[in-house]
Amino acid sequence: MANRKGVFIGAYVPNELKESLRRRAAAEHRTLSQEITRILVEAVHGKGLPVGSVDRRDGGTTVPRRRSTDPPIRRRAEDLPFIPSGEDKK
Repeated sequence: MANRKGVFIGAYVPNELKESLRRRAAAEHRTLSQEITRILVEAVHGKGLPVGSVDRRDGGTTVPRRRSTDPPIRRRAEDLPFIPSGEDKK
């Protein structure tokens, strides 16, 4: 017996619907069960990110990135001002 994660949901659907789902699953290199699961997940939880993408949204619970926290002037007070060389003065 196969080791499955989840529960079985049985449903009667028209044969044309089953065949179109089977073709769509085959076109995307999935099993019929995987395709139906993907459709149900999108229906319940909304459309997800594209395959391979990582969701980095966290709802603002982390510290903002550096550009948000740095002071506007990024040079240090003890830095010397820029003095162009003789070739740059033209």
